[in-house]
Amino acid sequence: MTISAGTAACGDDETTPPEEEQYSTDPADQERVYPHGLASGDPKPDGVILWTRVEPEAEAGPFDVVVEVSTTEDFAELVAKETVTSDAAYDFTVRVKVTGLSPFTTYFYRFKSRGVASPTGRTKTAPAADQDVKVRFAFASCQDFIGRYYHAWKALADEAEPVDFVLFLGDYVYETNGDPDFQQVSADRAIDIPEGIQLLPSENPAVKAASTLGDYRGLYKQYRRDANLRRAHALFPFICIWDDHEFANDCWQDHSTDFNEAQGDEKNPTRRHAATQAWFEYQAADVTFDAAASPPADMKIYRSLRYGKHVELFLTDQRSYRSDHVIPEGAAADGRPAGAPMTLPTYGDVGKVFPNSAVFSRNFVKKPPFDQIEAYVKPTMLGAEQKAWLTSGITQSTATWKIWGNETQLAQMMLDLTPFDIPDAFKGIYYFTADQWDGYRTERKEILTALNGTRNVVALTGDIHAFYACEIHVDPDVLTGTPALVEYVTAGISSSPAQEITQGTVDSNPAFSTLAGLVPMFDQILTDTSPEYRYANSLGHGVAIVDVDGDVELRVTFLQIADVKSATWDGSVGRVSFKTVSGTSAVVPS
Repeated sequence: MTISAGTAACGDDETTPPEEEQYSTDPADQERVYPHGLASGDPKPDGVILWTRVEPEAEAGPFDVVVEVSTTEDFAELVAKETVTSDAAYDFTVRVKVTGLSPFTTYFYRFKSRGVASPTGRTKTAPAADQDVKVRFAFASCQDFIGRYYHAWKALADEAEPVDFVLFLGDYVYETNGDPDFQQVSADRAIDIPEGIQLLPSENPAVKAASTLGDYRGLYKQYRRDANLRRAHALFPFICIWDDHEFANDCWQDHSTDFNEAQGDEKNPTRRHAATQAWFEYQAADVTFDAAASPPADMKIYRSLRYGKHVELFLTDQRSYRSDHVIPEGAAADGRPAGAPMTLPTYGDVGKVFPNSAVFSRNFVKKPPFDQIEAYVKPTMLGAEQKAWLTSGITQSTATWKIWGNETQLAQMMLDLTPFDIPDAFKGIYYFTADQWDGYRTERKEILTALNGTRNVVALTGDIHAFYACEIHVDPDVLTGTPALVEYVTAGISSSPAQEITQGTVDSNPAFSTLAGLVPMFDQILTDTSPEYRYANSLGHGVAIVDVDGDVELRVTFLQIADVKSATWDGSVGRVSFKTVSGTSAVVPS
């Protein structure tokens, strides 16, 4: 629903008791009626999306929900007030678009329903397109709940200088409740999936992946109960896109990869549609969901937001329109893409030896033969329409800084294992994962060619669970000339870091035991092999802050949290900072 500033109503104080007396503000009541907090998102110069969920408890609903917006925290100066409805159709969530607000202004908001007033939320509108202001925002991703804690959100909330907004780059929830590849379950940070798909039916039938709308809704409800996450949402507007885990790990279009083709193609538009609806219901995003349409037509999340004179955000969707991964998980070693000439390398040349496995298919593939196969297949990550939208939008933008909200890493992530004393079968130069842009290198080059020469393009990235700062060239194998853009990558809020996942893969597979000694050298091997990196920490957790100082420079600070597996946190935050001077495409220490 849309409401406009100026709709605040006044009651008759002689006949009606003050409204504050009609609604409880007891914290216990607030926790009972609004257990998932409240949130704002997609700030525009004249408006913002407001969100909450009213817990129905034993009642059937629907419920009237009063929305109030004020310029003061005590709500003495209301600028908007309206009554909306919370009902079961959208799981009792409320999404309200407030318009008619003033640019770059802080507002306070709250909801009133079922006799209880919610806690107060704070939000901030965007500057006008020509407004010359400094901008400070955070970017984050990957907040696995299982056995891990959101200390990074507390660190951000406790910063002395608040951010204007948070850019969330995907993996807000994880669809599994104990995936042995990267999740370690603990009693107080566990997820219940009531229906779901059994991932390990013979070993542990309790390990599931969400499948139904109820499953996906349940994930958001459990995640949103976290106190640190609720506080972050109450303090800052979020601008969100999804990556894979909002639906399924390493997904493409409406296909999951849970069983690596052991059960055939995992196309499931009903499951994808359910995941999309749950994301829509639980995010304060200015997007439209069409319940009658099939994926991906049911919702488009790629969009741009102008944030004053100096910042324009371009948010891409790298799952809904992408091609399948180049190397099929179920492929035979002697296989090739359909119609490929016999001169093209086989999947075995890329390293494919394990049937129905992500290893040597989506992950850990030999670069030279993979590059030849990828050049033949020419897969897309964005799809033609989105790619054209992105390149034209960035090249035509009048903002000082063009910020690409990019889910998967652009920087080439290679590991050269040829110098080491390991079996010859493992020697070679590998891509760490072909689920990133390394697996879609032809399209990456097309995009970078189109953007090359455009001033002040910065990609902000999540997904890989590491802190990286990189200078991105059109051809990462030929580092001549100036970079096309810079890329800053944030580690996960809590998810298992890239090096930790690698250690677990090596430790759990006897065939990889001879590689165990290389894992502690992960970052050294990465930066020796891949010259685009200016900084690498593949064991990190945390969040990043961006300060945009007009046409002078853009600074990025990585807030690094050492331990996310303990419920308590000592408050220590490591800080590593870099900057890109306006007019350059260089990453330098700040």
